[in-house]
Amino acid sequence: MSTLLPGRPSTRSRLFSGLAIVAGTSLLNLVSLNLGPFGSIWPASLIWAACGWANQGPNALISVLLFLLGLWLDLLTGGPLGAWAVVALLAHGLTILTARLSVAMASTPLGSAAITGFFFLLAAFILSISSGKGFNVLAILVPIISAVITYPWLAPWFDLSEDEA
Repeated sequence: MSTLLPGRPSTRSRLFSGLAIVAGTSLLNLVSLNLGPFGSIWPASLIWAACGWANQGPNALISVLLFLLGLWLDLLTGGPLGAWAVVALLAHGLTILTARLSVAMASTPLGSAAITGFFFLLAAFILSISSGKGFNVLAILVPIISAVITYPWLAPWFDLSEDEA
């Protein structure tokens, strides 16, 4: 029986689509729309990749892509080179660990994104403290919250599992 609906995109196309989504939305950081002390209104889209690609488990290609996306964000924001890359890798690794320890915590896309968002915030905090700079929680909280809230709509483009959705 044939259907008019297209099949699920391949794993490779979802990987490259996710990569393009994060790289493209990161360009929004160049448009400076701020909410005063709350910082940028644009989502911290690196969370989407760190969270969505965690279902693959430890993977060298995914780690390299997250690192490159983090460097891309560093270049766009003018931050220290490697800072966002380290934050993305830490959040990704901790999300993998959490998913292995407790399946219930990451059973929904929103729950999984919230966990990754928390680790993202924690990693950014640790990195800023270790660099000797102050940490403005409000400036990063809005982008993290907006990324977590929007993730359920984008989750299929970051799901690299082989099974049919």
